[in-house]
Amino acid sequence: MIRQTLILLLLALLMPFQAVSEDATSGEAREAMIRLQKLLRSDTNFARYTMTVKTPDWTRSITMDSWDDRPGKRFFIRIIEPKKDRNTTYLKLGPNLWMYLPKLERDIRIPPSMMLSSWMGSDFTNDDLVKAASVVDDYHHQITASDGKSVTIESIPKEDAPVVWGKLVHVIRSDGIPLAEEFYDEHGKKRRSLKFENIREVGGRTIPTRWVMQPLDNPDKETALQIDSIEFDPPIADSVFTRANLKRRPK
Repeated sequence: MIRQTLILLLLALLMPFQAVSEDATSGEAREAMIRLQKLLRSDTNFARYTMTVKTPDWTRSITMDSWDDRPGKRFFIRIIEPKKDRNTTYLKLGPNLWMYLPKLERDIRIPPSMMLSSWMGSDFTNDDLVKAASVVDDYHHQITASDGKSVTIESIPKEDAPVVWGKLVHVIRSDGIPLAEEFYDEHGKKRRSLKFENIREVGGRTIPTRWVMQPLDNPDKETALQIDSIEFDPPIADSVFTRANLKRRPK
C-alpha cells in the first residue's frame, strides 16, 4: 500500500512537470516559426524572383516581381518573363487568391478545389501562396530534435484549421536560417521536400536565396525559386493590393 502511494505521488509530481516542459518547447517552437517568417519576409518586402522548372524533357524559367505585406496577409505578383505570360498577375487578400490573364482580359478567383493545383506549371501550389502567412497560427508546433547546430520542428494542424497537409517538418539552423521543410499528407506519407540553399547576404540580411521544391512522386522533376533581389520593409501603397491593380500595365 505504501509502495503504491509513493508511485502515485511520484506520478502526480512528474505529470505537471511534463506538461510545463511540453508547453515550454511548444512555445519555443512557435517563437522559432515566427522568427523564421520575419527573417524571410519581414513585415513587407519587394522582390524579384526567377523560378525554374526542370523535367527530363524540358526546362522553363519565369521571372516575376512580388510585393508582400505579411501582417496584412496580402501579396501581389506580376509575371515579367517569358513574353507570352507577361503581365499575368496574382493577388492574395486573406484566404482569397485571384489571377488575371491578359489574353482573356479578366480576373478569376481561384476556388478552394484548386488550391493543390500547380502554380504556373511548377511544383509549388496555389495553396503555398495562400497559406504562407498562416502556418504559424494554423498548426501546433513542437521541437522534436536538437543537436546544437539545428532544431527540428514538427507542425500538426489545429482542429478545423483550413489546411491541406497532415504534418509539416522544419529543420532550422541554430541561428534561425531554414535548411529544409517536409510536407506530409493526412495519412502520414511524405509528399514533397523543400531545400533552402545558397545562403548569403541579400537585402541587408543573410538568408537562403535558392529554394528547391522536390515532388517525391516524381523525382525527375524539381522547381527552383531564386531570389534575384529583395528589399525588406519598403513602404507599399494599399493600391498595390487591389483587384484594379490586377489589370494595370506597368509604365
